[in-house]
Amino acid sequence: MRSARRSAFEVFDNPVLVGTVTILIIMVAVYLSYIAENGLPFVPTYNVKVQVADAAELVKNADVRVGGARVGQVLTITPEVGNKQYPHPYAELGLSLQKSLEPLPTNTKYQVRLASVLGGKYVELIPGTSKQGVPDGGTLTLTQNPATNHNIPFVDLDTAFRVFGPKTQAGIRSASAQLGDAVAGRGTDFNDAIHNTRLLIGPLENLLRLLAAPSTNISGFVTGLAATTGALAPVAPTVSALLANGATTFSALASSNLGGALDQIPPTESLATTVLTNAEPVLSDAATIVQDLKPGAALLPGTAMRLDALLRASPPVFKQLPAVASGLQSALAATKRLAVDPASTEVFTALGSNDLATTGASAFVGLGAILNAVAPAQFACNVAGEWVSNFASALSEGDGVSAWLRFSPLIDAGQLLQAAKPSPDLHMNYSPIEDSQQCQAGNEVYSGTQAIGNPATTSTYVTPTAPPAGVLALGRKVGLVP
Repeated sequence: MRSARRSAFEVFDNPVLVGTVTILIIMVAVYLSYIAENGLPFVPTYNVKVQVADAAELVKNADVRVGGARVGQVLTITPEVGNKQYPHPYAELGLSLQKSLEPLPTNTKYQVRLASVLGGKYVELIPGTSKQGVPDGGTLTLTQNPATNHNIPFVDLDTAFRVFGPKTQAGIRSASAQLGDAVAGRGTDFNDAIHNTRLLIGPLENLLRLLAAPSTNISGFVTGLAATTGALAPVAPTVSALLANGATTFSALASSNLGGALDQIPPTESLATTVLTNAEPVLSDAATIVQDLKPGAALLPGTAMRLDALLRASPPVFKQLPAVASGLQSALAATKRLAVDPASTEVFTALGSNDLATTGASAFVGLGAILNAVAPAQFACNVAGEWVSNFASALSEGDGVSAWLRFSPLIDAGQLLQAAKPSPDLHMNYSPIEDSQQCQAGNEVYSGTQAIGNPATTSTYVTPTAPPAGVLALGRKVGLVP
């Protein structure tokens, strides 16, 4: 046993053998490191191809990631001139992926993304949800239909800078150089700025915490501000003109004696206070008058309508005034002659205060009282017009002997027989009211329940009446109607 161990150690004591084994190990390590870029040998992989419209300076052996984790690398980048399905030039990427990803769903999306600000790129895979998979060696292709285009476009820093033209790029370079000159030699100032910024962070943090608090409702403020600016956008020219005009106004005020006017404000205010104090009783009385006028104001619309109707109806009447005035003048002249006639004077002296004079005076006074009492019912409710109209319609039929009086009796058996209590549906208005406020005795609404006496305020509407057809023409023909 001891001799066997000694034999093994004697083998490693041979420098030629040890050097040979070392060289072989180094060669294997160099070989493995050389081919590791294309994947470790004897390690199974899942190989697929993807087509991209722009490889975006992607390099061989770039990472392939899923959710930020490396799952493979790019082995080949092959430019293509296009085909029938996609006639534009594109690049086909050969990907070597972990075997655990096989198979990728056919609706997997992918994009070439920027790995860092230094410009490194990698391919990001976003597996789909399709039940169909891409086999080993399969291809995710580009098509002209955007709905099936698996390649997601991206914009990185160099792509953004390529938007600028040569002049803009030269300006950016010049600005960067000048910024470098501005920064050079100002380390102390930067240190002071950083120190002051650190001192500012504490109050700024408190301010941000206050703004972030739900009670501050900063989101509501931003929303309201956005709504306000959105509402002002259509009238932006008007607001601009208003500001320009305001600037002109303030400029004029600045050049005027605005200070003197401001100096006069305190004594003016004091005098105005005294005047208003003295005017307080007057204003109080005015307020009382206005309150008292409110009921009358409610009648103004109807009064205005009636006044308008009166003014519209008055011109034909005014046209008759010259003829009436002429006749009235003749009547007054005759009255004057009667008054100065000695015979008339003797007659009136003889009559004195006897019964003939009293009866005549009483007749005029009584007629005035009757007209004064009947006028509201006639003017508001057209009592005479409706009575004549109804009476005429009641006598509109007859035979060769005479006219017939038409009527429809309303008979309630419960009201014909004697009872201890009035009928439950009895309607009886024994004292009707006909004036400018209401027109009862014919306009009461039947409610189906007992109503004895004044049924409260009813409608003022009455059926308008008009003369029968042809009557006015006959009146004009004989001279009774103008």
